[in-house]
Amino acid sequence: MTSKQRNTSSRTAKLRHQAKARAERSTHTPSPKLASFPATLEAFKVGLAIGHLPVLCSDGQVRQLTYDRLRDHLNAVFTSEGEPPLSAGELTRFLADSLASGEMGMRTDGVWFTSEDFFATPGVQS
Repeated sequence: MTSKQRNTSSRTAKLRHQAKARAERSTHTPSPKLASFPATLEAFKVGLAIGHLPVLCSDGQVRQLTYDRLRDHLNAVFTSEGEPPLSAGELTRFLADSLASGEMGMRTDGVWFTSEDFFATPGVQS
C-alpha cells in the first residue's frame, strides 16, 4: 500500500466522520436559554393581564396555565395546611418570590417552566 492510498483512505474516513457529525448536529435541537429577569418579569405582568402563561409540560406539550388555576391550586394547598386563602396581593408576592427563586421562569422562546402540580385538580392528591 502506498502512502497516497493511505491518505485517500484516511481522507475518506475523515469525510465520513465529518458527515456523520454534521448530521448529528443538524438533528439536535439546542435547549433554549432562560430569558433575562427583567424580560421575564415584564412577560409575567403581561401574562397576568391576559390571564394565562404558556407552560412547557414534561410530555413536551405547551399548556395554558391560567391565573385562576394558579390561585385555586395555591389556595387549596394553604387551606389543607389550615391557613387562610391568599389575598390577591399575597398571591402576586408569592408568585414573584417563585420567579426570584427560580422555581418559575421563562425561556428565551417565551415558554414558561414551573411545577406541573399547578395543572392538578385542587384538593385531589395524585
